[in-house]
Parts: sequence; C-alpha cells; structure tokens
Amino acid sequence: MELHQLKYFVAVAETGSFTRAAERVGVTQPTLSEQILRLESRKHGLNRRLFDRLGRKVVLTEAGQVLLGHAQAILAAVKEAERAVRDAAEGGSLRVGAIPTVAPFLLPELVTRFRKDHPTVQLQLQEDLTERLLANVLAGELDVAMMAMPIRDDRLHVEKLFTEPLVMALPARHRLVAKSEVKLADVVDEPFILLDDIHCFGDQVLSFCHRSGLEPRVVCRGEQIVTLLAMVAAGQGVSVVPEMAALADTAKQCVYRPLGRPVPTRTLCAVWHKQRYRPPSLRALVELAKR
Repeated sequence: MELHQLKYFVAVAETGSFTRAAERVGVTQPTLSEQILRLESRKHGLNRRLFDRLGRKVVLTEAGQVLLGHAQAILAAVKEAERAVRDAAEGGSLRVGAIPTVAPFLLPELVTRFRKDHPTVQLQLQEDLTERLLANVLAGELDVAMMAMPIRDDRLHVEKLFTEPLVMALPARHRLVAKSEVKLADVVDEPFILLDDIHCFGDQVLSFCHRSGLEPRVVCRGEQIVTLLAMVAAGQGVSVVPEMAALADTAKQCVYRPLGRPVPTRTLCAVWHKQRYRPPSLRALVELAKR
C-alpha cells in the first residue's frame, strides 16, 4: 500500500463516487481508478475487492469497511506529523473553537493577551454549537474547543476552566431593579426571553427554572445573547444570562442582578483529543483562559 492509494481510497469511500473522488484529490478519474485497482490486486495490493461497483453507485465491501478506519487514521497521523514539523520551524498554529455563549465574551480579551506572549503563533478561531465543535475536535479540524460541561466522550480530554454564576437581566426601569438580589419567585409572572433550544445554555436555564418550580412564560427566543439583551433593554421581558455577558455589557443597556440561592452556575471547559497532536501553545492558551 502507498499513501496516495490510501488517499484515493478514502476519497472514493467518503464521496461514494469515483468522479467526485478524482475531483477532490485533483487527478483524472482513470488515474484514480487504476490506483484503486492496484490496491485491490493480488500482485500489487491487498488481494481483496474494496468496492462493489453498482452502476454509478460505489459501495464499500466488508474488506473496504475494515480498511477505511485504518486508512483514515494513517492519513490523519501523516498530516499531524507534517504539522508538528512545520510548527517547530514556523512558530506553529492553533485552531480554537468556542460555543456562541462564550466566544464573544471570552475570546477577544483571551486572544489579545495570548498574542502578546505568542506573536508567532497563527490563531484560527471558530464559533459554533457544541455538537459541531466536538465533531471537529474528533476529526482533527480543531485543536481545542471551549464549551460548557458536562462533556462525555472517552476519546476526549476535558479540562475545567472555571465556574461562573448566571444572573438575571432586567430592563433599566423594571420594578425589580431596586432589589439587590432576584429570586425566581419574583419573576413568576414575567415574560421571559431565552436562547433558542439549539443552544445548550437555553436548556440549562430552563432546567434551572423547572428545578425551582417555575415554568417560565417564554415570549421570545433568539440565537445570540446580544439579541436577548437588546430585547430585554427594550422592555420586552427578562432573561437569565452568563455573568460574562453582563460584564461585557459596557454600555449597561440592561441591569443585572444576582439570582437567589441556590445560585445557578455553569462550568466551562477546554476539550481536546487525547490521541491527536497537540500544539505546544495549547497549554498556554488553556492556562490563560483559567486566569
């Protein structure tokens, strides 16, 4: 087996088409087909048919299914080795992901401070939902992702960063502004503005309310915390947000009050693959995030 043959094999397996696979790897279809045949042949290869050709459709055989995982792992290992050598020569790169309820509040200051200490490291940032960030970490497309716990996957290392309280966001002229602390019993009849349920934070807030015996009257859902806060500021309801969002609201468009006991919190963590290459700068970023 040769690396380019494995590359072609994986491309066919993942696209389900010799034509699309050839386009992906940048060779002609006859060249790709010839190399797949050599990989399957008795004389030069595995002596096993790897694909069933069903007209225009290509399906992995049992032998092909066995080879696919190994081939993907081999190609990933080669890619990581190349990157490790390149990082040693050029100062390296670091691909960082964060969920939308963290990215706009934590990353700007974190990245600014990190660049001061590591000016040669090239940073690549991605803001996305937890599910997609985890998939990219597992696929080797991200080196580290910052998100809320719990994360349960034996392939991943999960390291706690810090725990922060959740706070109540109120319109500036709301009746509860005079209170130093707001209890959920105080907002039983209030309209609630919450994140869409595609975000884990929206579910977390609802769970907290339900545990406290409150069924919030949700009048509006949004996909960004800044949108929620703008609606609160406009007097359309109240919301529960992470403390970091309140601290980032330098314009003070809303008034923020701590929630009564038991104080709801969320714990943020850094997640990376246990077996994949870790850039030297990853640990420095994680320690800075903790501080």
